[in-house]
Amino acid sequence: MFKIKKIHKYILIGFFIIVAVLWTVANLKCRVIIKNDILLGIKDGIIEKRADIKIIEIPNGVTAISFFAFKDCSNLESVEIPGSVRSIGVCAFYNCVKLSSISLPEQLETIETGAFSNCVLLQEIELPEGIKSIEANVFLGCHSLKKITFSDKLSEIGGSAFANCENLKSIDLPNSLERIDALAFAACSNLSAVKMPEGIRSVGEDAFAGTALINNTKSDEYGSVYLGKVLLYNKGISKFVKIKESSKVIANAAFINNSVIEEVDFPEGILEIGDRCFENCVSLEKVNISEGLERIGNDTFKNSKLKKVKLPESIVTIGYGAFNNCKELEYINLPHRIESIAAYNFENTLYLKNMKTDEFGCKYADNILLDVVDNGVKKIKIKDGTRVIAAETFANNKDIEEIFIPKSVEIILSQAFFLCSN
Repeated sequence: MFKIKKIHKYILIGFFIIVAVLWTVANLKCRVIIKNDILLGIKDGIIEKRADIKIIEIPNGVTAISFFAFKDCSNLESVEIPGSVRSIGVCAFYNCVKLSSISLPEQLETIETGAFSNCVLLQEIELPEGIKSIEANVFLGCHSLKKITFSDKLSEIGGSAFANCENLKSIDLPNSLERIDALAFAACSNLSAVKMPEGIRSVGEDAFAGTALINNTKSDEYGSVYLGKVLLYNKGISKFVKIKESSKVIANAAFINNSVIEEVDFPEGILEIGDRCFENCVSLEKVNISEGLERIGNDTFKNSKLKKVKLPESIVTIGYGAFNNCKELEYINLPHRIESIAAYNFENTLYLKNMKTDEFGCKYADNILLDVVDNGVKKIKIKDGTRVIAAETFANNKDIEEIFIPKSVEIILSQAFFLCSN
């Protein structure tokens, strides 16, 4: 019996030794962690660490690469991504400083924020057809990037998406592109040639700041610098500015802090006046806006000296604070097509101050309810014929207990009844 117990003891010890050896062997190197077909990351081995990996082959069947999955894999040189992958997560390859090339699968649909940021040796990228939007910072700081092939279905390039790509010399933007966000190509110091698509509708603030394109492009007689049909910025050398007839877009903040300009003439066909475009233009008294304009952006004319504004019937959207603190503004028409009026549009203007209130404290511009003065009324009846209730109209009104909204109302905008606690 004693001998049998001793044999069992040795067998048990041997079993644990074998398990320990197998576990050690299995964990000497890094392991790819996959759960529910999502690659979550790389687990350090006993000997091999994340920072040691040079080559990764992602197994077929993986559908997504999770956020920070390969972050700081500083020796990673090559990655094979199978056709099953549809999504690359936030900062998935952030700071993979030796990754010089990568082939993206044709079925890829999403590349999230910062996915390849600071991949300083990455030289070329071809975006597959499924990519319709490039999110913010995706290729930020890819200093060696020389060539980008865009998807023909791309509609938006996010903020700082290609900022600090210093070796990028030319880009051919697809005709499908409608929006370029702030700083998208900022500090691409050698970027000198850009094909701007005809269908572009919005260009963010300083989208091409610090590029050879901006530095080498001459302004027109009014101090305006153009890229295709986009007015990128104005140098502030003329009191009167006439925008080119062929223009379609005025970039965000194009005239910001311009203390010289007094009058601006817009051509027909301008679809949008960008966010903060004329903010702090303290001498601006007159704008001549032609038919075709659809959107006035956020804070567009904030703190200007405008007195009277005639808007075209084509206007659909007026952004947050568009005419905020235009103290001398006493007249503006609001066209019938308007679908969106954001908050603080006419804050601190004569126009709103002089507008008559009804018995409920409501202020109307034709069929738009713009503002409500809190006068302690508990029950409010919005007048028949009202079509739009502007954003934040009743916000923070603690007195209202009941409100009647007529059948004519088609649109109630954001936070119209925010914090009406009673």
